[in-house]
Amino acid sequence: MLRLIGLGLSIDSIPLGNLKKLLLLCDKIFVDAYTSVWFPDINILVKTLLNMKKDVIIAKRYMLEGSAIENVVNEAMKKDVCIAVVGDPLIATTHSIIIVEALKKGVEVDVSPATSIFNTAISISCLQIYRFGKVATIVSSKNGVVYEYPFTVLKMNREQNLHTLFLLEIDVEKKYYMKPNEGIELIMNIQKGLGEKVLANEDIVIVIADAFSRKQKVFVLSVEEAMKKTFNENTLYTLIIPAKKLHPVEEECINLIRDKNLYHSVTYEKDLINSAESLIHQNNSL
Repeated sequence: MLRLIGLGLSIDSIPLGNLKKLLLLCDKIFVDAYTSVWFPDINILVKTLLNMKKDVIIAKRYMLEGSAIENVVNEAMKKDVCIAVVGDPLIATTHSIIIVEALKKGVEVDVSPATSIFNTAISISCLQIYRFGKVATIVSSKNGVVYEYPFTVLKMNREQNLHTLFLLEIDVEKKYYMKPNEGIELIMNIQKGLGEKVLANEDIVIVIADAFSRKQKVFVLSVEEAMKKTFNENTLYTLIIPAKKLHPVEEECINLIRDKNLYHSVTYEKDLINSAESLIHQNNSL
């Protein structure tokens, strides 16, 4: 069997049922830590699983993509192979390909969802979920090529008075995390090059840093303020550009959450270890 198991965004948000599957059902576990960041440290989870005598591999991109997919699927024909994914397992589109290949070969598939940056960021932002439009990822220019799609999405959403959630480019292996001001600057430069006026300096943006972690912060800034702000290195940022016209409750809530943290962590490494040990003990007692 092939299992795709969501880890949530942090030690606080990993579903107990998903942890139970990792501990009790998986013969081999690939931990996908390259598509996002798990707080406070993915190595805490890996160490816990290793201490429980699990076969764990911290997967590099090449281990779960391209030609490697066939190897993973073939192994899943013989035993329970689990891919543990930060956030929700199918938010990263590459994992959908693994499922397709597994089903083609008659391998049973089990998908265990979890909290993702999408529902978390929307919840934290105080904005109404049904007013969000398309989502896009802002990426830096590559070999002189500027990716204009994020601007296209923003323009389309704002024309329909919808909010826009932007993921910002990250490369965990290279420790590159795009900062919000970099992303906004890219959008503004594309806008200028196209002669458009979609986003103005006085428009409001919401920046969420390290969502669902002890370090989480929420910033409500004007575009101009965000462009000038010094953001931290090695921080996972999410950028939301609200619709031009806000619902009165949205507007009031945004003003009240400025520089406030709406989430307070209560989970620590020892709690994860204790939960794992308890699940193993319960299973052995059955």
